[in-house]
Amino acid sequence: MKRAKQLGTVIFGFNTLFIQEEMDPSSIMGETVMSAKGTHIVYEAEIFTPYITLDSKQYGWITEAQRAALITMWEQIGATFTLIYDDASTDTVRMAKEDKMSFTPLSEGSKKYTVIIPLAKV
Repeated sequence: MKRAKQLGTVIFGFNTLFIQEEMDPSSIMGETVMSAKGTHIVYEAEIFTPYITLDSKQYGWITEAQRAALITMWEQIGATFTLIYDDASTDTVRMAKEDKMSFTPLSEGSKKYTVIIPLAKV
């Protein structure tokens, strides 16, 4: 099973993050136009944007500095990043702002977090 070891400049050094690849089966785009004879012409296509969710699960903790860097990356509009896996393969991704990135502190007042990062391949 591949894991993420780096996203952009953020290196997941304590433990790599788990990868979930997802497809949204309801992603269909369509358009209907009227022909000269008055009949409808329908155009449909499925959208194949591969979504990837990075999930630290139980032990892929990140630090406060990594959290701040990820938030800064999230706030960049139109930016793409290199996702590096533990087998040295890479993908170019963007932050999938269609979903939400979330951080959960390990305990109250903790400076370590578990994280869920939604991404989309570009």
